[in-house]
Amino acid sequence: MSKGGKWWKAAAGMAAAVVALQVAVSALVRTGRMHAYLTAHLERAFGRPVQVGSFGAHIFPRLQLYANEVTVGEDPAFGYEYFLRAEHLSAGLRWSGLLRGHFEFGTLSFSRPSLILVRSSRGQWNLERWLPPAKSVSAQTPPIYGPPSPAPPVNRLQRIKFDEGRVNFKMEDEKLPFAFTGVSGSVEQVSLGRWELQLEAQPWRSGVLLQSTGTIQVRGDLAGTSARLQPAQITLQWSEASLADVFRLVHGQDYGVRGLFTLDATAKSAAAAEDGPGEWTYAVEARAGRIHRWDLTERADNPALNVDVSGRWDPGTGTLLAEQFAVEGLGSNLRGKFRFTSESRAATEFRLDSMGLQGSDLLAWYRSFHPDAAEGITAEQYFTGGMILRGWPLSVESAALASNGGTVKVPGLVEPIRIGPVNGGRERSNLVIGPVRLAFGEEPREVIAPKRRRVPLAMDNTADLTFTQNLKTGAGGISIEGNISKVENFLKLAAAMGRQVNHGWELTGQATAVTQWAWQEPFKGRWNGFVGINRGSLTVAGLNQPLNLGEASLGWSDGRRTARLLRVEGFGGNWMGGIEEKPKTDDQTPPNWKFDLNVDHLNAAELDRWVGPRSRPNWLQRLLQSFLREVTPTTSASGLVRRVDAEGRLRISRLTIEKLKLENVAAQGSLRDLKLDVPESVAEWAGGLVRAKINARFLPNPVYEVRAELDRINLAKLPGTARLADRLSGVASGNLEVKTEGVGREELLKNLDGSGTVKLKKIEMRGLDLPASVADGAARSGISRWPAGECAFLVRHRSIVLQWLQLHDPLEQTSVEGTLSFDSNAELTVSTQPLETGKAKPKKASAKGHVLKISGPLEGLHLTVEKAPEPQVAN
Repeated sequence: MSKGGKWWKAAAGMAAAVVALQVAVSALVRTGRMHAYLTAHLERAFGRPVQVGSFGAHIFPRLQLYANEVTVGEDPAFGYEYFLRAEHLSAGLRWSGLLRGHFEFGTLSFSRPSLILVRSSRGQWNLERWLPPAKSVSAQTPPIYGPPSPAPPVNRLQRIKFDEGRVNFKMEDEKLPFAFTGVSGSVEQVSLGRWELQLEAQPWRSGVLLQSTGTIQVRGDLAGTSARLQPAQITLQWSEASLADVFRLVHGQDYGVRGLFTLDATAKSAAAAEDGPGEWTYAVEARAGRIHRWDLTERADNPALNVDVSGRWDPGTGTLLAEQFAVEGLGSNLRGKFRFTSESRAATEFRLDSMGLQGSDLLAWYRSFHPDAAEGITAEQYFTGGMILRGWPLSVESAALASNGGTVKVPGLVEPIRIGPVNGGRERSNLVIGPVRLAFGEEPREVIAPKRRRVPLAMDNTADLTFTQNLKTGAGGISIEGNISKVENFLKLAAAMGRQVNHGWELTGQATAVTQWAWQEPFKGRWNGFVGINRGSLTVAGLNQPLNLGEASLGWSDGRRTARLLRVEGFGGNWMGGIEEKPKTDDQTPPNWKFDLNVDHLNAAELDRWVGPRSRPNWLQRLLQSFLREVTPTTSASGLVRRVDAEGRLRISRLTIEKLKLENVAAQGSLRDLKLDVPESVAEWAGGLVRAKINARFLPNPVYEVRAELDRINLAKLPGTARLADRLSGVASGNLEVKTEGVGREELLKNLDGSGTVKLKKIEMRGLDLPASVADGAARSGISRWPAGECAFLVRHRSIVLQWLQLHDPLEQTSVEGTLSFDSNAELTVSTQPLETGKAKPKKASAKGHVLKISGPLEGLHLTVEKAPEPQVAN
């Protein structure tokens, strides 16, 4: 046989032997006895109970053991949930160990493992008891409760690999929402008792939506748990994380901050002490950039922060010391120290040794979190200071802040705003900053707080700001006192800073302010004080003309707003009075207003010039949006009126509605939920009094109802009787009810409908003797007198319809029927009958055989006499 044939047969034999051996090994590891044998060796390797679904093995290309559905049990002292679970486990076996009769694992590889780290109530982790305990245990060490742990393992693991793993955390029986996912890497024993880490993971938190948590990489080497991981040196890097997700991970909620976050940290420790863990030294560098509010566009000038902290940590005593920390911005920095001891929290100390803040940095931070800040604003000022906080919780022991002043330039303002020197710090139990003077266009003089403050009126285009905070009670406030000759400059400043005060209105004139924003709890402040306006002008969207503010003020009392009108001209009259916001029952209800206003004259025609033409669309929306700032431009007019909740009193010296002239009008009413209710109103009209109740509903279609009582009305002063004033006299009293609906003068007059009854006294008509004219069948001059009379009428079709009008004298009664139009045209019929006792009846045919016809305009009536028809009762 040739030499080649011999080699071929040998190779074939070896291959057959390997295949046979592979089949034999695979069958062997599936037997129950070998399953128990391998499980026992895994339990010795892990030091915990192990359950395996099935085993498999390969001998080529290298000896490898496989396990499916692996579960490593937990130490009973830490609960009864699993410690480690993996879908697959592969372990390399060492031929050298097998040849010597030992079963030794090489590299352990976990596929999709899940590890639960548990911390007990005594501050111990289940990981600490995985491997043998420390070299010696002090007698004072508190005992471990629960069943005894399994025998210490004696394995010699060289390398552990992870792929797509997960690490969960528990505090006793409470499962924490925080975890690591996508854990991959390796832990390798580089020398006896020394391990090298190379891990990578993504942080995760349940219950929140995370988008970009970044990747955490851990590199380093450390001792085993038998030496409490010491000595060790670990480097951690967290990169490409969203700042929003960082807050979601830490606190479980979104604070509306966007930006990028990176973190680099190193920790190093010496060997562990005999009776406890040793001390660690650490250094942390955190960087955040492109910081801005979630709904604002990212800008090139968005601020950035670098935080560097270095110090020592002693886990045995619970002491954390930051020997140096620094917070740096583009042109600002904070530097100091920090010390914390868990056993003596009262000794906690935070020292801010130096502080330097650039005004431009503060402006950049403001712009990143406040929309609508104008482009071109610049701030030039530098602040210095320091602070010491001690105790737990931290409290201010000493503080100081100072600045030499600066300037702020705002687009739209010719002169810059100058800021005077700033000085502040702790004064007894208060933190006080200021007074700080702000001046519009002038060099500010240094402000020294005197015992008695100067009157703001004596100040000229300046304001003093003072901040106070009681460090014991938490109460504080910011007070503002000042005077400005052009209040429009302040409105421009507020708008440029994105805090527009005027929504749909413009104000000019001189303003004086004495106000304070005070709080009992931080960020829950309320306003107190007043702002006075003199020689001002208020232009409001929806009004065609400006209001002249001779003297007016807006005040606050514990957050409730009040307005005082001393000399205000508008709507054709001069106004005085006040408007006050009533206390709220809760924060959800709209504000309720109470008013008491007086005006010398109002004219409907003048009002039409202010708000007309009435058909102009959306004027009501624009008018109310000027005063109700918490609305959107799409809010309907009815929605805006529904927000109005007001009640009070209105007095009008003279009210003119076309030909209707009222004097000394006083009305008490309310406007609430789209309903106007005036239960009481009184006015002088035509020499008498009118008392009325008015109700109106504004949805779905405006409807108005008026019920009036007339008392001693002079007939000669009625509208439309001006040319008859010297020929007609008498007094009328009675009741009137009218109702109408619609929008606009024409529609209201068209839909006007009503009725009324009146009693007449001392009626006299000079120039015409009506009874004689009816009796003779021709007009007769003279005087007509009736001691009394009664009338019932209807209001419809733009006219007054006389149902019956009876005038009584001692011998006979005169009856009148017909219509009087709103255009002062008359169509009347006059007849006479003998006096009937008892209640007045509707008109009957004239007993004299004639009737008098009166027609035409009231200024030039036309009289005719006709023969009376046959007697009949008029319905």
